[in-house]
Amino acid sequence: MTISSNAKDFLIKIQQNKDLSKLSKGILSSTIQERKNVLDLNIAVGLDVSGSISRSTFVLFMKQLDAIKGLSRVKVVEIDTQIVAVYDYELTKQNRIARLKGGGGTQFSPAFNLFQKLKPDAILFMTDGDVAGSCSDPQIPTGWIMTNNNPPPYGFGEVIVRL
Repeated sequence: MTISSNAKDFLIKIQQNKDLSKLSKGILSSTIQERKNVLDLNIAVGLDVSGSISRSTFVLFMKQLDAIKGLSRVKVVEIDTQIVAVYDYELTKQNRIARLKGGGGTQFSPAFNLFQKLKPDAILFMTDGDVAGSCSDPQIPTGWIMTNNNPPPYGFGEVIVRL
């Protein structure tokens, strides 16, 4: 996949796959043809707020969130070594976001454990990729928004944006 400037292309691909699945089950309505800017997806976003994330990097992450805000339902999970906060992005004011208090390492397995319970259509993870530990593939399409040229952490998913 080509690296893009935002995550919208990745999400459109997920929506197309979801629509094709509905079509094969005979439950697809005419709304697909009418849909232009709104996707019928539940999107889980992992947001790295560890000590290695600078304020300027966090601003870039917020721009990515703003690019998908309003497209679908977005659940954000802020994480460093544990989950710091969970909220619906469209219902949260900007000034209540951005804790960035992390000081230690980064371990995403608690977020992926939550994502498996939430069963979203897609996962987006915004990070510098400096992670510890291991994490198994959640078997949910995962797009990584990375601040460096490293491969996806934990070896699954695809890098969809490089900041």
